[in-house]
Amino acid sequence: MAMNGSEPQITVGCHVSTSGGVELAPGRGHAIGCDAMQLFTRNQRSWRTRPLAEEEIAAFREARAASRLRTVMSHDSYLINLASPVAEMRGKSIAAFEDELVRCHQLGIELLNFHPGSHLASGVAQGIATLVESLDLICAHHPETTGVTLVLETVAGQGTNLGRTFEEIAAILDGVREPARFAVCVDTCHCFAAGYDLVSDAGWEASWDAFDRILGLQRLAAFHVNDSKGAFDSRKDRHARLGRGAMGAAPFLRLVTDPRTRHVPMFLETPTDPAGYAAEIVWLRTMAATGAIPPLPPAEEVKGQL
Repeated sequence: MAMNGSEPQITVGCHVSTSGGVELAPGRGHAIGCDAMQLFTRNQRSWRTRPLAEEEIAAFREARAASRLRTVMSHDSYLINLASPVAEMRGKSIAAFEDELVRCHQLGIELLNFHPGSHLASGVAQGIATLVESLDLICAHHPETTGVTLVLETVAGQGTNLGRTFEEIAAILDGVREPARFAVCVDTCHCFAAGYDLVSDAGWEASWDAFDRILGLQRLAAFHVNDSKGAFDSRKDRHARLGRGAMGAAPFLRLVTDPRTRHVPMFLETPTDPAGYAAEIVWLRTMAATGAIPPLPPAEEVKGQL
């Protein structure tokens, strides 16, 4: 399916480093061709943080305005578990997530992506109830942050993690008091590993029919665009370079040409470096423009990436 002149180009980018200061990220994203960018606004592996200085906030906003970025999404800390049955962990998680939300509000970041969390053997129903209670509390504490959409990410389904199925995501969104403040991010690797067949034509259609029926396509706010090192329905969260994992190239052609998905901002989290991201961005844009699969991006991977 080729793109005609009246259709918007895809909005695509990647996770960008904030090393040296959050205000440096927009320029880094711009330099490798991003018009969408994901970042961390704080150390994702530490509970400790410091408030953003006014100078940092102003510099970030100025840098974003000078870039080509159309959409920016923050990813919350990996330590946070808003569904935890352990009171101390839940309390720390709520405080950390509130800090993430306030930072997005200060920086003018419109999307805050987060994992639903783990029920830790308390059961799916109880985990969802705890998560909903946490989210309601956070929203009630911060009515000033309604400009930041809270984006639930689909997960691969490892262990006791919540959010493997569209039904679990729907139960969360149906439970919160302010559903208009929430949306969904579909991670292509996670969905495939969770048992949604995004590879075959029939599976692709069935997956999006199910999403629309259970959640509604209007709730789809973002994609994490990753191939999968794990097999179909493996429940393993292991990202691969695009077209070089178990999914192959075809699902990504569908992603950037299907009218249901092509307009949604896309964020790469593949195991690579800035040059690798730049090549994958070009690869996706080429498919969106031509409706055909070009040669795959370079194969090199970088350990430690998302």
